[in-house]
Amino acid sequence: MSQIQELRELRQEISKASDRQLSRLVPVLDSLPQRSLANTLLDGARPRLRELRPPRRMTLIRLLFLPLDPLIVNPGEWKPGLGLLPRSALSPLAEALRQAEPASWAQWQARLDQENHWNAALLREVGASLWPAAAALPRKLPPGWGETELPPHVFPELAELCATPWQHAPALMRLRLAGADGPPETLARPAFRQIATQGSQVTGLCLRVLLPHSAKPARLVALVTAMSAALAPAAERALDDYLRAVDPGLDGTQLGSIAARAASFASLLDDLDHSVTRDQPHRAQLLRALRSSAAERCAELIRTELPLRLAAPLEALLADPAPRDASVEALEISAAALRGLADAGRRLHSSIAAERLLEPSIALLTLLAGRLPQEGPGFTRTDALRLLQILSSPTAAARLG
Repeated sequence: MSQIQELRELRQEISKASDRQLSRLVPVLDSLPQRSLANTLLDGARPRLRELRPPRRMTLIRLLFLPLDPLIVNPGEWKPGLGLLPRSALSPLAEALRQAEPASWAQWQARLDQENHWNAALLREVGASLWPAAAALPRKLPPGWGETELPPHVFPELAELCATPWQHAPALMRLRLAGADGPPETLARPAFRQIATQGSQVTGLCLRVLLPHSAKPARLVALVTAMSAALAPAAERALDDYLRAVDPGLDGTQLGSIAARAASFASLLDDLDHSVTRDQPHRAQLLRALRSSAAERCAELIRTELPLRLAAPLEALLADPAPRDASVEALEISAAALRGLADAGRRLHSSIAAERLLEPSIALLTLLAGRLPQEGPGFTRTDALRLLQILSSPTAAARLG
């Protein structure tokens, strides 16, 4: 068997690993001396890694490309001229910086070695010198470029693509860390006023790396377009690029996390609805499609997960003469996640009415609340009312007393 075949099979095995196995495997792969090998092996598991978020070892290469992460794609997804960065190019570019700035590289690494977790202060401190140094790298083919399997003539395009976000990374990362707040206009306006002095192309690229980390991307684009009519086309293109690539992240095994992401996606689309004008019917159509597909996904999850996470466990609890508190609590957690998916589905697209899928379970619990004993070692009326309150509403449970 060839080495390529062995790597392919190993990558497939890693993609099938359990959540616990994957979480334990990531630190081992992160410690490999060849970063490209670790990237190759983890490619099939990246959607799950985004959900699991296992602790990752701090490395300079990860910090170096953090401002660029929305542009990074697997090598097979990369095509020239799209403004994307193939993952295979990261190691050679980082090695070029290490060779150009060996003393600084050692100092940056020593600073990272003092910490055992990411924090905003560390990002600002190390990034303040790391990213501008990378932006100033000479535009010459770095060592090890042959390992990328990319032709040499695409290097200038990729080097220029990296240089712009690196140059403005200290400001962009401040905005990114404030993404839960929008980011706020008080931070975004002065930052983009400075970025805009370098023209609309630079402004558009900076928006592309920032919009995926913004809670209100449409408001950020509106702020930039209001600065100058010359910036509007690039800013609007950045928003459209973002919309075409946006992923609600409604896959995974942790139902509560999926429900939370669905609610966040609904809030995001509420903001994006404000970006639609009569001159942008394509965006309105895209937003409608995003709402519909996300709501359908919520309904699909309820349809497939409710029998496994609510109906079957409830049946088991009813048959158990003395169910454990932990089992009842697990059922309540599942009910809350299912209710969250239903609420998010309604916000995303009311006509799909994912919450209707909960009605048979609500009817059953209503019936049980009238029949089960008030006290005892088994599943009680109080347990049923609590589930009913979660799945339906406090009012529905209160009516049954």
